[in-house]
Formats: sequence, structure tokens, C-alpha cells
Amino acid sequence: MAAESPSLLSAHEDNTRANHSTVKLNFTVEDDTNIPLVCEALGDESGKYKVNNEEHARLEPPPDGGYGWVVVFSSFVTHVIVLGIQYSWGVYQSHFLLQNTFNGISQPVLSFVGTLATGTLYLFGMISGRLAERFGFRTMLSIGSLLIVGSLVLASFATELWHLLLTQGFMFGLGSSFAFFPAVSLPSQWFEKRRSVATGMAMSGSGIGGFVFSIVVGKLLVSVDFRWTLRIIALIVLVSMTVVIILVRVRIPPKRRGGTDWTVFKEPRFILLLVMGLFANFGFFIPFIFLPSYGVKQLGLSLEQGSFILSITNLGSAAGRIVLGMGADQYFGKINMLTICMLTSAICVLAWWPFTDSFGNLLSFGFVSAFFSGGFISMMPVVIAGLFGVERLPSLMGTQYTTSAVGTFAGSPVAGAIIEAKGWVPAMIYAGCLTLISVMLLLAVRFMETKKIFARI
Repeated sequence: MAAESPSLLSAHEDNTRANHSTVKLNFTVEDDTNIPLVCEALGDESGKYKVNNEEHARLEPPPDGGYGWVVVFSSFVTHVIVLGIQYSWGVYQSHFLLQNTFNGISQPVLSFVGTLATGTLYLFGMISGRLAERFGFRTMLSIGSLLIVGSLVLASFATELWHLLLTQGFMFGLGSSFAFFPAVSLPSQWFEKRRSVATGMAMSGSGIGGFVFSIVVGKLLVSVDFRWTLRIIALIVLVSMTVVIILVRVRIPPKRRGGTDWTVFKEPRFILLLVMGLFANFGFFIPFIFLPSYGVKQLGLSLEQGSFILSITNLGSAAGRIVLGMGADQYFGKINMLTICMLTSAICVLAWWPFTDSFGNLLSFGFVSAFFSGGFISMMPVVIAGLFGVERLPSLMGTQYTTSAVGTFAGSPVAGAIIEAKGWVPAMIYAGCLTLISVMLLLAVRFMETKKIFARI
């Protein structure tokens, strides 16, 4: 960002001159996003001015509304596509197992396709976040969308399991990573006082997307084969993400220069959050992946009933992200609410899931547990933005997700292996206990901020 002449800017000249040759100005400019930036420049008496340290340009306060709601909608649609499709993998998995599509592949092996997609999203998080900060959100959303569409179309031609691993697993996960981290960071640029509820509304798209896609995929798999199901979903992605790319707008422009900021790794609170996310992700996705199979195999439900349970589970996740976001903004505080969400989720898995013995009971468990576990996903960007600032949020969230990739990759396959060897209840204990460990780590962060038990933080 540079100015050739003060006549091109709306500027106010400072009366202070250093050594009678340096002029300091404060001025407001608009970049290609039409968002005003308040900047500072230094010049000399010749009339030529240059912006001083554009990396530290001071933004005007977030509007907490206005076009921000359009941005929230764009982020919402991206979550519907990226995470909604991933959360519906359990329906594909149940279909492939029942139809023996890939010649006797076991549940732990088949579950790795869904795990690979989610794990790749996490694993490339640090890179995706940094690329978004450097090249712009719209660019990364476009690349990610093309990869997602291509992965689904290519997966529709799969004849071996490794074809799905490369396409619906790795390629879909890579495209999701490029699209997700810009989308998850957008609401925090536009909201401050209502940041939790705005982020929760945007991220509720993953739950609503999971609800919708679980039903749609379940119906399509019954009426057409899985190949045409994937092609139809790819068309939906192409249309939806085109709308998102048109509407998206940022307040913080890309950083064309500069490398990765490693100073945050010296911050104990950030390190604790990284380890907390690692343990939490070992258990977080287990209900989403295994509830349909549990209903079909353990309770004798139909495939349609299993997919409906997954839909209601995703709907509970969507509702929790909005309601709990409102509670965080107005009553409890961000870190407190995140702690409540994770603790309640662990209790549900340990004390409720083992005793589900009917369709209605399993349906209720899926909704309530996901209502609280959804808060884990929606509150993390809000907590990180509050502790470490909005400007680095894409790369910080990416770093957090990259660290969590180990838990995401290993969590579901380990649970599947436990189910095969020991049964369902040990797998439930495994998921719940790992979540409890993450709660203790989060409490450490909370008490580093304040020792007051009833403080709103």
C-alpha cells in the first residue's frame, strides 16, 4: 500500500516535523475490499509519502453487524459443505458395509476414509491458514472448492478402497482445509461484542449440513447407486461455493510479506490449548462416525433409521453452536462455556451412551451429546481470538488443528479396533476419558487467566 501524493488521499497533516524535513500523516484509504483502513505515513517536504509499516495498519473497530451478517452467511454455507459432507460419512460407511461394496473390508479399515478426510483437513491447517493470510481468503476458497468438487467426481469412479482413500479421503480433506480455515476466521473480523454468537451461527452450518446431507445421502443411496450419489453432491458443492466466493469479503487484507510467527509457541496458554485439542479430537468424532453402525448392528435398526440418527445428531450440534454461543457472550464467558461443553459431552458419552437400548434413546443421546460437543468446535476460534488477537486467527487456528490431526487420524480407527476386539462399551470409555483429560487441560488455561472461580471469562 503506497501513496504517490497526499492529494490522492483523505489525509490530515500532523503539525510535528522531525528535523524540519519529515512530515507525519494520518489518513484513511480503501483497498479492493472497500473497507476503510486507518494508516500512518511518513514523508518529506518534496510531497512524496510512503506508508510506514503497513503490516501494523490499524483497523477501525468491527461493525458488529451490517455486511458482517452476509459474511456470516458465507461462512455458514462453507461449513455446510465442508463439514456437513464429512459428518455424513457414517451413512456411506454403513451402506458399504451392508452392501459389501469393497469385498469384505472391515469397519476399522473403512472408517479410515472418513478419518483421512477429517485428518487431512486438520493436518494441513497451519499451511492453509498461512496461505489464506498471504494470498487472500477468496483465492483459497476457490482452490478448495475445486478440489472438493473434483474429489467427489473422481470418487464416483472408485472400484477399490484405495481409490476412495485418495479421492473422498485425502483430496477431499485437502480441499476442505483450504476452504475451512478462511471461513472459520471470517466472523471474528466483523464482530467483537457478538463474536461468539456470530461464530456459532456460522459454524452451525456443519451441524445443519450434516443433518441435511445425512438424509439426502441416505435417500440417494437407496434410490440410486453410490456413484451417482457422489456426482449429485458434487454439483451441489459447485453451485453453493460459487455463491460463497461471490459474497465473501474481508476486513484485514492479505499479508504479502513476512513469514510464520513462531513467538506464540512461547506462550504457555497456547501450548496447553494445542495439547487439549489433541486429546479432545481422539474422542470427538467417534459418535458421529459410529452411531449409525451402532444403531444398525447393535440395536437392529434399518439403514434409514441409522442415517436419521446421524442427522439428528448433526442437528443437535448445530443448535448447540448457536445457543451456547449466545450463552458465552451474555452470561458465562468464552472459556467457561467451552469447559462446560466439553465436560457435559464427556459425561454423556460415559454415563448415557452405554445404556442406550432403543431407537428413541439413541436418538436422544445423539442430539444432547452433540448439542454440547458442538460448542467445542464453535468456541475454539472465539477463545483463540480473545486470547491472541484476530489478525493471526487463520494461522493460529490452523496450527491448533494441525496439532489435533494426530487425534483425528488415530481416534476413530483405534475406536473401531476396540469395538472389533472388546465391544462397544470399552470404546465409549476410551472416548469419554480422553475428553475428560482435555477438560483438565482447559481448566489450567482458565485459571492462568484468573483464579476467581465465578469470574466470567
